[in-house]
Amino acid sequence: MGYAANGEVAGEPSHTIGERLRTWPPPAVAATVSVAGSVALTVVLVAIGLVITSSSLSSRIAGWDGSLERWVQLHRTATLNSGTDLGSILGGTGTILLVAGISVGVLVLRRLWYGAAFLGMGLFIEFTTFLATTTVIDRPRPAIVPLDPIPVTSSFPSGHTGAAIVTYVGLAMVISSRVRRAAITIPIWIVAVLLPIYVGLSRVYRGMHHPTDVLASVVLGLGAISFALLAVRATAMVADRRRPRRVVAPRPRERSEART
Repeated sequence: MGYAANGEVAGEPSHTIGERLRTWPPPAVAATVSVAGSVALTVVLVAIGLVITSSSLSSRIAGWDGSLERWVQLHRTATLNSGTDLGSILGGTGTILLVAGISVGVLVLRRLWYGAAFLGMGLFIEFTTFLATTTVIDRPRPAIVPLDPIPVTSSFPSGHTGAAIVTYVGLAMVISSRVRRAAITIPIWIVAVLLPIYVGLSRVYRGMHHPTDVLASVVLGLGAISFALLAVRATAMVADRRRPRRVVAPRPRERSEART
């Protein structure tokens, strides 16, 4: 993913962070940037949530959400019920942990440490931000008949959608950094983009989230990916600078050179 190389440009955030934390152990750099990213992203998500639920725009937003939700409920079918059940499962905790766990395991076995760290930190940032935001923004679930058991967390934001973005788009980024063939990367990216959309639409259809919950989760997922990439690039820079440089001995002079 060009972790170190792309961050070596002066003025880039990863370069600035790497310079300031250059004496830190790389794991400490990764942890610090991840936690800071989670805090910053939580502030952004809480601000969005307050606009949706506690601002002068709240009534208009609630009206738009409600009208779309009622339309969805009127157009439910047995086929769509089954299809959206699968979509919801694809963003569920069990599926995400399985896909991410296998992916990280494969990356570790292949010694692709930064790729594994990128996925792990992305999910950490997404999950901690989701928990903090859903606690602060205690938004009720939609007023339509739910098709799934109601989770204990509140409606805002959609954790399923955010986790799906981090997992599937993040995995596509890791694969694309190793595979350059368009015949392989293009289908992977199509699937990686369509799966989170499928998950988000399924969650709205099944009455688990308001449409604006899912839209906010796009910010959650992409923000988590961005901060994870920042963390791994800064960590790679620090690790590269701490790595001992190989000293190349000077080439012995030829006899002809010594006589002159």
